[in-house]
Amino acid sequence: MATTTKKHADLVSEPLGRKRSDALPGIGNVLGERLVTNGFEKASMVVGQYMVLGKDEVRFNRWLHDTSGANNKQQYDCHKAIKEWTDSYM
Repeated sequence: MATTTKKHADLVSEPLGRKRSDALPGIGNVLGERLVTNGFEKASMVVGQYMVLGKDEVRFNRWLHDTSGANNKQQYDCHKAIKEWTDSYM
């Protein structure tokens, strides 16, 4: 049985507000800076990209890897949280 991290629980329990992209599970300081460099400084912007990609896990994971260098585990953690957040709030 998979468990969620505190970062995951914090993200999905409330609106995104002004949360930075490194508030997303799987995204630490290094990947967060890469996202900022590519124009995605806020978590809401990453969620927006997920929506633009049609909520498609494969396309989102490829985009996240290409944009930030996220590995498979980081992609999985980020996608899982964003999917749960969008299922709850959109």
